[in-house]
Amino acid sequence: MAFENNNFKVVKKVGLPKSELNLSCKVTAEGDISKIFALSFNAYATNQEITDGVASYNGRVDICMIYQLESGEIGSTFASCPFSSKFESDNIKGGEKAIISLKEIDHSIESVVGNEATVGIVLEQQGILIQTVEHNSITSNDENMCMKEEEVSVFKFVGSGTTSATENAVTSSREKIKKVLAVQSNVVVKEALPGDNFVTTSGDIVTNVLFIDENDKFSSNQIFDSFKEEIQIEGVTRASTVEAIGNVLSENIVTKIEEDDRGGKITISVPFEITAYAFEETKQNMVVDLYSTNCELEITTESFDMSKNLQMECVEGKVDGSLTLDLEQPRVDKILFTFASSAQVTNTFVSAGELSVEGIAKTTVVYLNDDTGTYNAVEIEVPFVLSDKTKASENAVLLTNAILTDVDVAVKKGREIFFDGKVRATVIISEDNVSAVISQAKEGEALNERDYAMQLVFAKEGASLWDIAKMSRVKESMISQQNPLVAFPLAENKGIIIFYQNK
Repeated sequence: MAFENNNFKVVKKVGLPKSELNLSCKVTAEGDISKIFALSFNAYATNQEITDGVASYNGRVDICMIYQLESGEIGSTFASCPFSSKFESDNIKGGEKAIISLKEIDHSIESVVGNEATVGIVLEQQGILIQTVEHNSITSNDENMCMKEEEVSVFKFVGSGTTSATENAVTSSREKIKKVLAVQSNVVVKEALPGDNFVTTSGDIVTNVLFIDENDKFSSNQIFDSFKEEIQIEGVTRASTVEAIGNVLSENIVTKIEEDDRGGKITISVPFEITAYAFEETKQNMVVDLYSTNCELEITTESFDMSKNLQMECVEGKVDGSLTLDLEQPRVDKILFTFASSAQVTNTFVSAGELSVEGIAKTTVVYLNDDTGTYNAVEIEVPFVLSDKTKASENAVLLTNAILTDVDVAVKKGREIFFDGKVRATVIISEDNVSAVISQAKEGEALNERDYAMQLVFAKEGASLWDIAKMSRVKESMISQQNPLVAFPLAENKGIIIFYQNK
């Protein structure tokens, strides 16, 4: 057999089709609900199954609701809403991995009956499918086959791994603490570094805790804790490239209050998961050109694309804006607290060497109106644009997660609320590399026997030894041995003499 298969595998990342998912979730309070002030959401995928054409997964939306009872008491409750969904596309192939991103983009209170609220949630689901694609390549040991091989970069998927951990966030108060009203935590993966069969991930756990002290005063603290976790992935080397995402398991957050003569302390145990994905670039010799010295060949050349992973990039910046209350809304006499802060990314793109992240920063402000003696709430939405230099191309595949931190609000003349904060965005980046290889060759008719002993080949400037040998259907060694003083590629047009052995 003249040819043998020398197949190889590459990684290919495909964006999953972005779509919206509508959910309806029940949230139960500790008494009859009079008013709902704020809702925060944390949505994440729990497991997945990939088959041809369909990427199915299960997920959860963790909901924290702050409300007022008919008795006037302010309270909070937590609910976790499981769901299942899927992506459908002809590009989806079985047995692959998907990085799934879920974001709450809208919500509404569908109904409130007694102590139960029904919350409508609109989630945006998107993600990246990690495929391993096999391509055909050939080789040959036939002495009549002349092959031109080149070293080609091949990008492969090594594997993935997940680790679970818990971070204890601690904050204190000069006053004794009556109760913790609500907790909102986010995880930000800032760096993922490869080792030998492991990946080291690091980043921040950002926790907002809202509590009431013994004087019935609302207080809100933001806690920043860093984490560093190792994830075992067989086959990872220090030359690998890795990326990682994280999720806080909100339903398992535990708070503990401790008091002494100096006030109170809150310890918040925040469980989270980090999943890392590892890739590698290898060099592989492939046949990119081919001819035979004794027969015609029917050659099939296949172009293929693969995904090259770039280092994750973190983009952050300040965001500010204002909101003027409508005349029918009660004026603001005192801001009590802010909650349910989030950053919703609407678009990420690369242009002229800059990575840009566009979105909307949101927070809910709960305030007091002295005239009516009522608590009221209003949501502020402020658009933002973040940018930074990047080496990524404009055709890069991007997946972005962002959080809103350092939120501060102030009121002017009772009707204009000023807002500022900081958005932190982590962008996973990959881009396509295209190459080509001879995937198939078939032997055809035999070449006519030469009836001459010498040939003069007129070769043009720039012609390589391979070009002349292929044109003449002889081996490169034959031309170089017979023309030892000729340098290739040719510096000028030249006649090359080839002598053939008499039979």
